[in-house]
Amino acid sequence: MKREHIKYFLQGACTMGALLLVTSAWAESWVDRTRLDGFFSARYNVTDEKTHWLGGPAEDGIDDDGSFYGTKLGLNITSRLSSRVTVATQLFAPIQENSYDMHVDWAFASFALNEQWSLRTGKIKYPVGIVNEYVEVGVTYPWIQAPLVIYSENMEGPQATRESYTGASLFWNRYTGDWNWSLDLFSGEVDLENMKVKKMVGATARANWDEQVVFQLSYYQGDMKINLASLMDDDMKMMMKPMNNRRHSAVVGGVKVDWNNWILYAEAAAVTMDFEDMMGVSAGDSDSWYATLGRRFGKWLPHLTYQDWERNNGNGHQITTLGLNYQVSNKVVLKGEVSQVDTDGDGLFEGTPEEDSMNLFSVAVDMVF
Repeated sequence: MKREHIKYFLQGACTMGALLLVTSAWAESWVDRTRLDGFFSARYNVTDEKTHWLGGPAEDGIDDDGSFYGTKLGLNITSRLSSRVTVATQLFAPIQENSYDMHVDWAFASFALNEQWSLRTGKIKYPVGIVNEYVEVGVTYPWIQAPLVIYSENMEGPQATRESYTGASLFWNRYTGDWNWSLDLFSGEVDLENMKVKKMVGATARANWDEQVVFQLSYYQGDMKINLASLMDDDMKMMMKPMNNRRHSAVVGGVKVDWNNWILYAEAAAVTMDFEDMMGVSAGDSDSWYATLGRRFGKWLPHLTYQDWERNNGNGHQITTLGLNYQVSNKVVLKGEVSQVDTDGDGLFEGTPEEDSMNLFSVAVDMVF
């Protein structure tokens, strides 16, 4: 394990401890209508491949030297200003090798129009994907990292979900017996590295039975606006230029089951980008899906996940993951995973891997406070 890795891991743990103390002090002096919550994830990952998996130009990703990639810290603040108005924000810091990139992950105001309808405006968490609205909070799901075939922000990745959008949402919510029904109509703009998705509109429908079975279906579309001048690599400019000013759309659906100690997650996405390469292939179009099955035995949760992502240009990957979780408490979970990644093209590597298949080993501590 690198000495630098140990240093940044300890710094992250100290920062988390300080935030715990500050949060407690604030909570005592704030009025009852304000709520403070936080989360922290410490991860260590290592592969048997020299080429970096995940990451990007400003991040080191994961390779055979090991990495704390994915370690993160977050603080949520929610305040009810009146019976109809609530404001909420999340401060988020992915802890990289040499920096803490603290930023506002989302911040919005919610206005209750009546008992069933509300209007939200601001920077809002993207409502696509069953776990996307709390994807950074590792305690809430079984994996160390949510399945990459759906939940990847990588420019070369599936592009099915986003971090957040700036705009407005008209949200409908209703209870009938044990069922909770909701519909989210959203519109705005997504700000990504070197590009934006303009004129974005979408809808997400969700049915939740007693927190044990969840069905969700989403559709969105928007126009890609790429800042080609900001791209330093000429090959990247050539690849991205045909996508500029083109329509990007996706259909994402899934189901989550948590019943009688069994858990099941399954989601699929079809992404369409309205452009063709020089060979006449819709190179940006892709299909992806994953399925997870697990069972609790007391505090232990073994689980198995298979992921598949294929883009029309031949890029993609298949990932098989065996994981084991231990529930220390309702706020702390220890996790361990071993994955086999089979890659078509570069997959989510930062370059061309030496082998078509690699093994990934990960351990994590996820907590909320």
